[in-house]
Amino acid sequence: MKKKVKKSNHNVLYGYMILLVIAILLAVVISPLGLKIKNSLSGAATTTTLAITINAAPVVLFVSNGTSQSIIEGTSRTVNFSFLANDSDGRGDLDNSTAQLRISLPGEADRYNTTCHAIGTVGGNINYSCSVIIWYFDGAGNWIINASIKDINAVYAENRSSNFSLASTTAFALGPTALTWGALELGATNKTSTADPMTLNNTGNKDIATTGITVTGYNLRGLTTTSEFINDKNFSVSNVNGSSSCSGVACLECNGTIMSNATAESLPNAILSAGNYSLNYQNDTSGQENLFFCLMTVPSEISRQTYDTSASNQTASWTITVT
Repeated sequence: MKKKVKKSNHNVLYGYMILLVIAILLAVVISPLGLKIKNSLSGAATTTTLAITINAAPVVLFVSNGTSQSIIEGTSRTVNFSFLANDSDGRGDLDNSTAQLRISLPGEADRYNTTCHAIGTVGGNINYSCSVIIWYFDGAGNWIINASIKDINAVYAENRSSNFSLASTTAFALGPTALTWGALELGATNKTSTADPMTLNNTGNKDIATTGITVTGYNLRGLTTTSEFINDKNFSVSNVNGSSSCSGVACLECNGTIMSNATAESLPNAILSAGNYSLNYQNDTSGQENLFFCLMTVPSEISRQTYDTSASNQTASWTITVT
């Protein structure tokens, strides 16, 4: 006799099977996500922990801009700066070896110190000291200060909010300081100085433009017969010259700016740019200008003797001025 299975029993069985399959799928799919789940068959729990550390970036808080500075003529000057830096992960998270400071001005070479050193702490901050060398030819203006540092994880921070003011300085040095000529015949023309060229070195940081260089000449008095003179209008000055063997109009300095007694005469083509004169290029790229002097005519009516401006009873020394 066949036994008839009730339909309701089949439904209960199917229901258990479906729940078991869902529980197994959940265990397989969800467990890799690291969530805490409970195995429906064994009752066991599985837990995965994720740990993430977030590094805080350092901060440069304050930069000293010092006082307005001027160059020292013809040499360098050391300017001291300082800045504060901190890190919310602690002062030990700052890499002191990366502390540096740079100053910059458009058109000028950057000046910097890549070995600033820690000199103490202020609260949670470290105070860094930086010495920067500026040169006499560094341009005047408001230089931008860039103080920077990295932490031990090489995360970089900088502060560019401060300026450093460098003043303009007009200065120069020249050599030789004496103009000389050899023995000359009366009536001779276009005789160049044996001291040529006279070199002007810009020892400041101001560019001297055209007409900014002037020469003031004075009549040369005779040392023996003091009533006789070589008038300074017989002399001319130029920033260019002819060849060493030039004569007449070929001597360009003999066609330069003519002197006028006790009057400052500007040289229309001479310039004296700021620059490193130790390079000695003898031009504006090294902060230099050369001047050449010519005695255009030796008067024929004067006597043979020495004429100059150097003795105490003479007129006055010639002067060169830059503005």
